Amino acid sequence: MVYRFAAAVAGAGLIAGAALAAATPVTPPQGATVTTSHPVFTWTLPSNEESSGIFIANKPDRTPDGNFFGENIVDASYFENRTSWSPISPLYAGRYWWLVWSHDRDALQSYYNSPLDFTIPASVGMRGIKIHRSLSRHWLGVTVRWRANVHGLIVKTSLLRRGRIIWARTKSESNPLDSPGYTTFIWHRPRRIKQGTPLTLRAGIVGPHGTGAAGLLFGVRAP
Repeated sequence: MVYRFAAAVAGAGLIAGAALAAATPVTPPQGATVTTSHPVFTWTLPSNEESSGIFIANKPDRTPDGNFFGENIVDASYFENRTSWSPISPLYAGRYWWLVWSHDRDALQSYYNSPLDFTIPASVGMRGIKIHRSLSRHWLGVTVRWRANVHGLIVKTSLLRRGRIIWARTKSESNPLDSPGYTTFIWHRPRRIKQGTPLTLRAGIVGPHGTGAAGLLFGVRAP
């Protein structure tokens, strides 16, 4: 629906103009580091112009009319004469470019400002660990809770006895933004390890490029 609307506007005779009369972006400024997945975008307009929309892309490449290529647009909104906007859907960590689409009230001419880039740094953190034991069935359940702004991460857990790893598991997880995630592991005690044996549980998470939370250690007893 977004692109049908854009095509209809183009068909109405709006022709993209040079950036000389375009909106002036204010925040986030060029090269900014933004620590929220819901940035607030603000801009000013020439006195004879109104804003028509905003576009956010993961690449700066643009079409001849001045907008981003459709395949690179990660979010967009159409509106009438606003000077601020924040995305409803959160943005993942990464580098982005943004621009405002505006038009002249009288000349029926449209404009796109030169794109500005900003970066949302990766954030990966553990929110806690829950441990459950079944003494009758001899299993240990470990639930690792985490929150992140990356597309995917790796959750790791292991059990150590006297400093040596006796069990280890790794799971790759996709990450829903704006809500905590969790991963559950189950360890079944082998017969060679007696019930009540002191063990050390180690858990951690790893995001892209090594971002993540350091491993946490907990003392547990074999179920």
